[in-house]
Amino acid sequence: MKKYNNFLKFSIVFRCDAAELPEIGSGHLYRSLIIAYFLKKKFRLKSKDILFLVKTKKKFKKSLEILKRHKFTIKSVDHEIKDYSKLETKIIGKFCANLLVIDRLGNIKKEFINSINKNYKKKIIIDDSSNHRKMFDLSLNPLMHNVKKFHGCKVGFKYQILNNEKVKKNKKNFNYKNIFIFFGGFDSKKIAKKILKLLENIDLKLIINLPFSYKSEINILKSKHKINYFNPEKYPIRLVESNIAIIAGGLSLFDAILNKKKIICIPQYKHQEINAKIISKTNAINYINFNDEKFTVKLINIFNKIYKNKKYEKKIQKIQARIISHKKVKHNLNLISNLYKKTIKKDKL
Repeated sequence: MKKYNNFLKFSIVFRCDAAELPEIGSGHLYRSLIIAYFLKKKFRLKSKDILFLVKTKKKFKKSLEILKRHKFTIKSVDHEIKDYSKLETKIIGKFCANLLVIDRLGNIKKEFINSINKNYKKKIIIDDSSNHRKMFDLSLNPLMHNVKKFHGCKVGFKYQILNNEKVKKNKKNFNYKNIFIFFGGFDSKKIAKKILKLLENIDLKLIINLPFSYKSEINILKSKHKINYFNPEKYPIRLVESNIAIIAGGLSLFDAILNKKKIICIPQYKHQEINAKIISKTNAINYINFNDEKFTVKLINIFNKIYKNKKYEKKIQKIQARIISHKKVKHNLNLISNLYKKTIKKDKL
């Protein structure tokens, strides 16, 4: 790669955030981490050569909380800087790399792309809605589908980037009473808390698995159920060992589909609602609108209906395999690795 005396050089640069803010949560950062670890392993990269540019103050402190568990290089971006602004251009322009990955909802500007082109050999953008995303070497829209389609732009659920490591289900730990509840890194509408209250009406003593970040909010409730809190690294195994997943419509929905769970989907945001409605038409999931007047009745009825329904479980698993599979996820990760591989070949010339 050409040496830039005035730039800090990395193999890969990620620009993404995690925050206690609607529409951001932690999904974008976790998806970028999946890509980072995949490329690190495949190309034997060093952790220090992978850079995460993230906002880390105030509502964005979650970015640092997540990344400090990993060994990648972190550079903080001022939390007041607007996405795709001239100030952000200057920050990204301080670095150069074989690959730049931008993962966030938004509308990228042509001027922004032009200003950073010289610093990065290849560029990937994920879930952007701008027509200018066609200027990237790879554009993935696994969640945002209401966009114009261009040659080379991948749009659809089958282009999900998920944790593709198959978690072995310990039959001793699997229990029909295990219920997985997850509404992202930031449950802005406190849906998990309400669900837990409603599950008191179930004539069962359940084992409720919740992310540790919900503990302060949930601990004030008295429950007949057993509450287990898990750290992020335990997310895959807690999901795999669950019977029913009650989740929002972000990446966790597709994690649950990939792992063939019985799903009750309660979207938090508009784009999640759109995706949940589309998938519910296939009968792969049970969709409920949080604002539905009959929300309580519907939730309890669906829960009781699917709880030990093996016929239903067998039926949905066939449908879910058509939406997303380990084979499809591997294909998507290979799209990214093939792009990175091209930058290495250029370095050798």
